Amino acid sequence: MFISYFKGTPEYHILCFKNGKIRQQGRGISFWYGTLGTTIAMVPVTSLDNPFIFTETTANFQDLAIQGSVSYRIVDPLKAAEGFDFSAKLNRTDVVGDGREKIAERLVLAIQSRARAVVSSMTLEQALAEVTKLGGNLAELLRNDPIAATAGLSIEEVHITSVQPTPEIRKALQTEYREALQRQADAAIYGRRAWGVEKEREIKQSEQATEIELAERNKLLVDTEARNKLTLAEAEAKAQQLELDVYASAPAQVLTAMAFKAWAEKGGSVGNLSITPDMLTSALSQLSTPKAGS
Repeated sequence: MFISYFKGTPEYHILCFKNGKIRQQGRGISFWYGTLGTTIAMVPVTSLDNPFIFTETTANFQDLAIQGSVSYRIVDPLKAAEGFDFSAKLNRTDVVGDGREKIAERLVLAIQSRARAVVSSMTLEQALAEVTKLGGNLAELLRNDPIAATAGLSIEEVHITSVQPTPEIRKALQTEYREALQRQADAAIYGRRAWGVEKEREIKQSEQATEIELAERNKLLVDTEARNKLTLAEAEAKAQQLELDVYASAPAQVLTAMAFKAWAEKGGSVGNLSITPDMLTSALSQLSTPKAGS
């Protein structure tokens, strides 16, 4: 048959070429066309995602695998169809051209060339920390890349999802990191032990200070009691001395009378009394001696 019907879908911008000239175009259009000399292009106009992974070398000669994806959209289908092959199989809505693959390949090459300029100026450690932050910068650089103008693209986002060194280097870094964590854990344990020892020392010093303070107070108490006892003894001795001084100046008759008075006040009870002749003579002579002036 020389006449056929094409039914488009909304995710494609359809361009119908007849003998090299555009006869009709539009998003998702359907139409009748003559099969002789007709070419149909189907340019995707929805947002597209293309994953990528490539390996670059850092400034210290370490390989780094960079993985991510680029999101873009074809905003000028005519320009894209002029620069790349989006031809469709007649009588079917299948794209047989490799335009989308070629655009994706060019985008990845542009991303890789710009990532290489960044990674080659960094050490491995710097690249592992910084490359994942390059997505926004790469997207801005791609917007100014010739591929964006040639294919009529709008670059939406560039995501860097993974940055990995070689398995051997990754294992070495993991080992170093684990050892660093172990050292931190050991330092924390030693710190706790040192803190415990320091606290124990402070407690012992506090106990010793308390014991010293109690001993000083006890010594002060003992000294005070000793001084009090000494003062009391001195007062008692002085009182006794004063009393003896009074007795020493008293006549013998007065002392004898005082002795009999004290004996009488105690009830005159004497269990055993031994009186020698000398004592009796002395007592009688004192009682018989007349007082002076009587």
